[in-house]
Amino acid sequence: MSDFTHLIDLASARLGGEAVATNDDFFAPKENLLKPEPPIFIPDEYTDRGKWMDGWESRRRRTPGHDWCIVRLGLPGVIHSFVVDTAFFTGNYPSHCSIDGCGLPAGADPTAATVAWHPVL
Repeated sequence: MSDFTHLIDLASARLGGEAVATNDDFFAPKENLLKPEPPIFIPDEYTDRGKWMDGWESRRRRTPGHDWCIVRLGLPGVIHSFVVDTAFFTGNYPSHCSIDGCGLPAGADPTAATVAWHPVL
């Protein structure tokens, strides 16, 4: 990650970034996606949701489709890179991901069916 230290983290909670919606965060909450510190692993630690995870984790999908999370950036800007860290997810990490973006006015519902999402990655 040292290659990105000269860039501003547009999703930083310190700047107003927030995980605002997800279809599922049964095992670990979406807010973990924006933690500024590196993930940690605590063996034999459990929560009321199951094994303690320092990331976002949904239930295993048994139907077609994909899991998603909407992150509101804290600042507008030009996106130069993404960091997708699956550290410690050794048996249940996704084989791939995609990232879409949209521009919305303040207060708009990002989950509305009328929102036009555009592929970024």
